[in-house]
Amino acid sequence: MSQTTKPDLAASPDELPPAENPAATLDKTKNNPRATIIKICIPIVVSLVLAFVVPHPEGLSTRAWYYFAIFVGVIIGVAIEVLPMGAFGLIGVCVIAVLGLYGKLEDATDPTTYAQATGSGTLTWALSGFSNSVVWIVFAAMIFAVALKNSGIGKRIALILIRLMGKTALGLGYAFCTADLVLGPFMPSNTARSFGTIYPIARATSEALDSHPDSKSAGKVGSFLMFTSFVCTFISSSTFLTAAAMTILGVEFISKASGLPPLSWMAYLYGYIPQAIIMFILTPLIAYKFFKPTVTKFPEAPVWAHGQLKEMGRLTRKEIITLAVFVMALVGWIFLNQTIPTTMTALIAVSLLLMTRVIDWEQVLAEKSAWNIVVVLATLITLATGLGDVGFLNWVSHASADLMVHLGLSVVLIIVVLIVIDYLLHYMYVSITAHVTTLMPLWLAVVAAIPGFPVQLFGIVMIHTKEGYGALTPYGAGHGVGYMLSGYFPEHKQFWKAQSAWAYTYLALMLISIPYWVLIYGWV
Repeated sequence: MSQTTKPDLAASPDELPPAENPAATLDKTKNNPRATIIKICIPIVVSLVLAFVVPHPEGLSTRAWYYFAIFVGVIIGVAIEVLPMGAFGLIGVCVIAVLGLYGKLEDATDPTTYAQATGSGTLTWALSGFSNSVVWIVFAAMIFAVALKNSGIGKRIALILIRLMGKTALGLGYAFCTADLVLGPFMPSNTARSFGTIYPIARATSEALDSHPDSKSAGKVGSFLMFTSFVCTFISSSTFLTAAAMTILGVEFISKASGLPPLSWMAYLYGYIPQAIIMFILTPLIAYKFFKPTVTKFPEAPVWAHGQLKEMGRLTRKEIITLAVFVMALVGWIFLNQTIPTTMTALIAVSLLLMTRVIDWEQVLAEKSAWNIVVVLATLITLATGLGDVGFLNWVSHASADLMVHLGLSVVLIIVVLIVIDYLLHYMYVSITAHVTTLMPLWLAVVAAIPGFPVQLFGIVMIHTKEGYGALTPYGAGHGVGYMLSGYFPEHKQFWKAQSAWAYTYLALMLISIPYWVLIYGWV
């Protein structure tokens, strides 16, 4: 298959001079002892300065402030990659447990009313992240990817996509955005839809185009497709009421706070169609900017894909079984999510793949990236949950809201400031659901106490904004870490930059959409 390439972009990293070779620069940085020591010291120093130099805020316990100081150190360590993410998360959990800083605040009005966790209670907290459903649905999705690859059905699906829209890399990006949008109304889980369904196909498509993880070919087209697949799921979740469980919950919160009936499925849809179209257009373009494929055109790809499909012939036994299990999982996620939890459906699907010998246990054990993600997500979820338990998030929210009221700001400015504060607070969360369930009722209660404040309008802005902050960090949504550690992003900083660009573009669009929502829903 002939390919249109640009020599300067397609050159192998080994052929580039040192100044132009990012891989070589990265290796030098990793092997520089001085740089390593500095990296190790940065999170430690920041934590110590926060804990013992910066004054403790009034109304916040010393325990909560020390916990926050260590949490910030962990997040900085993860961001600059002092150690592998899983290792640093585990260290953070152990440090907090050893120092006895974890305790659950029993009365939000009294920062001294803690239920001290000791002994087995501390251990229960330290391991609590491993029982989180998000951890195991991401793990199951990684195993799905193995099954799709081993059986060949993943390659077949990828070839069909390539045959239909594979003449350009950008066309493939829009194909995956379309696929996620089509599944959106029926799958109320970002993780199940994106990492459980789109990720395996995006990876198979990349490999079919000779772009493989953990290799020099990762940037050929795989990095672009993977990042597009990661962020496009947030568009679906904002467009449809049933595309995310926390959206339905958020609409109920808005109804209770405003005293108005909950938004209907169609009323919710009308409120986001223009924004969905804009973000649908922008998402592959942003991915293209940060992860421009080294091969941008595949003029003979459709013909080649057609030939490959002919060579594959009819569906094999393993393909049929894998496809059947995959469809059953989709049906479970779409129609049975109220009866069988999404994660349970995913684990049942993995069990069926093992029982039918599509994959074997040795292959599951050999999937190191899947086990790595389990540790990364579990430890970060534990730390983030504890931040809320010790009362820090409650204090931040109340302090911010009180400040806005006392400054005498206009209603629109209060909405903008509170939305931005809420958005930035997601740097401390590893779950959109956790963020919405812990902070949204609090923000709504605060604005509802202001006479004449448009509570429903504020809630609508907030419920749509939530999907954008899921892309702020790799750990901001359940599936983000899985994509970043997929092997297609050797430079994690570039992944952070790209998702930050997308997330803040999304936030800006939500804020300038306020007049549109006033027009659609009214000033109520």
